[in-house]
Amino acid sequence: MPSGHGGHGGRAERVGLRVRILRAMSRLGIIGVGQMGAQIWRRLDERDRGAIVFDANSGALAALAAEGALTATGPTDLAARCDVILLSLPTSHDVEQVCLGAGGIAPGAAPGTLVVDLTSGVPSSSRRIGAALGDHGVHYLDCGVSGGVAGARAGTLKAMVGAEIADFRAVAPVLELVAAQIWHCGPVGSGHLVKTLLNQSNQAKLMVELEALLVAAKAGLDPQLVGEVLGTRVWNRWLFDSDERAPVGFSLALACKDFDIALRVAAEEQVGVPLAAVAQQVLRLAAGAAGPHADLIDAVAVWERIAGAEITAPHGDTA
Repeated sequence: MPSGHGGHGGRAERVGLRVRILRAMSRLGIIGVGQMGAQIWRRLDERDRGAIVFDANSGALAALAAEGALTATGPTDLAARCDVILLSLPTSHDVEQVCLGAGGIAPGAAPGTLVVDLTSGVPSSSRRIGAALGDHGVHYLDCGVSGGVAGARAGTLKAMVGAEIADFRAVAPVLELVAAQIWHCGPVGSGHLVKTLLNQSNQAKLMVELEALLVAAKAGLDPQLVGEVLGTRVWNRWLFDSDERAPVGFSLALACKDFDIALRVAAEEQVGVPLAAVAQQVLRLAAGAAGPHADLIDAVAVWERIAGAEITAPHGDTA
């Protein structure tokens, strides 16, 4: 709890925070129950923190309803029934429509409702959405998350939050159910900015690591051994830990979107990021070759064809 600054103002702040914490621990809602959102619901349900759900995709909604989830007819209906709402949507444009569009959250939400945006969003859009929701008395937090579908299911996500400190403290008990590490990064927009920088760093690194493994394979080295030496944790898991290449669960289209946001932020801040720009184009070439619905793992086959080498683990001694 924050220490007040004395007088009636400090007491009012403490009372308001206490009310928001109690609300956050009562009625939860999730809008967007695709791969990430569905696993977050399952994680919460296992912890006896069920949530009302809605998704524009009727199939995704029906799948969770079959598992016992309570469903809403739309964002306005869900907002009227919940005190804290988690958004797991593809883009900031989707978030804006769900929050502020016709049939959105704003008309149904009571003052003091907490909206936690888990989307990998555009920071400037997050600030604009937060201000607009604030005009309706709704508290908005941008919360970038890292760890993927598996992390959501296991409750081991990293969460990077941009919010007023009182709102951050109010939703922390909920976030602790799905995230092992949580940072308050600053005011609204900061969480998505930190997540953007994380994406920029991680995804550029993945492209360089893939190139290194291709050179190793072409040179006749054991790619698995080289991966262990280099510490290529993602590729080690998805290329070498099983006999078949399974989808990572992260589309090339979303990876490209993350790079787009990173370059947009860099341009807004007038910082040159030439390495990130090259990595973005590399990923776009892979996405164009693999198809619009391709998974990150499909980028490997694209670059294997270009390099004329295959990244495979050895199958026992051949001597």
